[in-house]
Amino acid sequence: MNIPNVALEVSLALAVIIALICCLGLAVMPDPYEKMHYMATVSTISGFFVLVAVVIKEGAGQAAIKTSLILILLLIMNAVLTHATARAARVRTFGTWIANPNGPIPEGGGVGEKLSQQARELNEC
Repeated sequence: MNIPNVALEVSLALAVIIALICCLGLAVMPDPYEKMHYMATVSTISGFFVLVAVVIKEGAGQAAIKTSLILILLLIMNAVLTHATARAARVRTFGTWIANPNGPIPEGGGVGEKLSQQARELNEC
């Protein structure tokens, strides 16, 4: 085996391993806010390793340009999707996305209520 083939296989293996770890993290984490970290990693880091593999295999040609554009689109959409998911989780927990640090803790229970109470106790110190 030559060095480019080894680098190609290592790059693709890293992309797959990172994707599998992130899938495991999504399945294990109890809170949607913690799950968002694993959701974002797949499109950024795994996508980068796929881009490296394409550049190694095809060179700096049309395939590399298209893969680069797809990676840029994934990076942009990753931020939008993560924000939308966080907002939806907050609305589901509290009934609204607007933060009111001085008001009463909204009904809804769950992890969000516990976090709000802990934040208030820390601010009182």
